Amino acid sequence: MIALAEFQKLLGYAFKNETLLLQALTHKSFIAERQKEQIHNERLEFLGDAILNLVVAEKLFSDFPSLPEGLLSKRRAALVNAKKLAEIGSRYELQRYIRFGPGEIEQGHHLNSRIQGSCIEALIGAIYQDSDFANVRNWILRQYTAEDLNLNNADSFVADFKSRLQELVHKHQLGAITYELLLSTGPSHRPQFLISLKINGVEMSRAEASSKKAAEQKGAEIFLSTLLKKYKETESA
Repeated sequence: MIALAEFQKLLGYAFKNETLLLQALTHKSFIAERQKEQIHNERLEFLGDAILNLVVAEKLFSDFPSLPEGLLSKRRAALVNAKKLAEIGSRYELQRYIRFGPGEIEQGHHLNSRIQGSCIEALIGAIYQDSDFANVRNWILRQYTAEDLNLNNADSFVADFKSRLQELVHKHQLGAITYELLLSTGPSHRPQFLISLKINGVEMSRAEASSKKAAEQKGAEIFLSTLLKKYKETESA
């Protein structure tokens, strides 16, 4: 039997209708193996996914008024992906509370990060059904730190130097970025690509790598470093 009171304390939300909580914690294998006419959590997961995306999109839209749509989408994706949801799920020890069929537990599926992430979405749907949008919005935002929402230290964003450069260039209205392939050398199994990064047609950096994408990222990293230093010095002057 699931310790619902214990889990709600851990969750930081007390359900008026505990049937919704039980549904959110019920994997479809629990129903299938018992052949019972009960409801599993996939419908709540569907609802929770939509609410989560809206709340995160609204937060980013408000916090980053100058950020273009493409970068807002990248940031939202990093906050609502399966890996991040599984990380949130691990805080609540969901493997102890999700109701699975015995076969799923024997195969270790109760430890599956994707399933735990889906359960977080179902819990979001359940909280919304049990209360209102304001309550579920507050609960969702409590799951993210200021660092999460800024994403300056998130691997998925830090590694994308082109996106970070685009954000900085857009913020300071420096102009249009283009990447021009200057040279392709080497055999087909070991090619090298030289690219030129330009702002409004003026070259700002050059970089070489074994693929065009890698060369563009490298060129962006070089110029980004220059800009970050420049604006840091400007702000401290």
